[in-house]
Amino acid sequence: MIAKNSKLILLSTDILESNIVFHPNSQKGEDRINKMAEVPVNIDFDIKTNDEGLHYVFATIEINNEETADFGYSINVMGASVFDFEEGISEKEKNDLIPSGVNIAITNLRAYIKAETSYFPLGSFSFHSIDMNALFEAKANEKRTTNKE
Repeated sequence: MIAKNSKLILLSTDILESNIVFHPNSQKGEDRINKMAEVPVNIDFDIKTNDEGLHYVFATIEINNEETADFGYSINVMGASVFDFEEGISEKEKNDLIPSGVNIAITNLRAYIKAETSYFPLGSFSFHSIDMNALFEAKANEKRTTNKE
């Protein structure tokens, strides 16, 4: 099947901040990787639009990023993806496509983490699949709470 072009156009993805540290300890490599799979994945994102109508998705991923982290990888990565839309697209279509932009931004950070950790002793690390609907719902609840204060 031939994939159709999206009306959402990815212009760029940039890594703005990256801190990935390997914490050696006495556990076997396999045990450390299994323990890493149990660590919560903290994802935050924000969407901004500039005067030219470009949409910026800023995303941050933190995994085992605590001062007390003593095993596996400690990861803190932030990136920005820039999107535009095809000419003539309605505001409703834009609003429907923006969540895809967030998903793309997170996927690009996932790929970056996987590539960067491939150089470390434990090898490539990739975190679990993300429930994007739950992530968007949590973000909406966060904004509602912030607006009430």
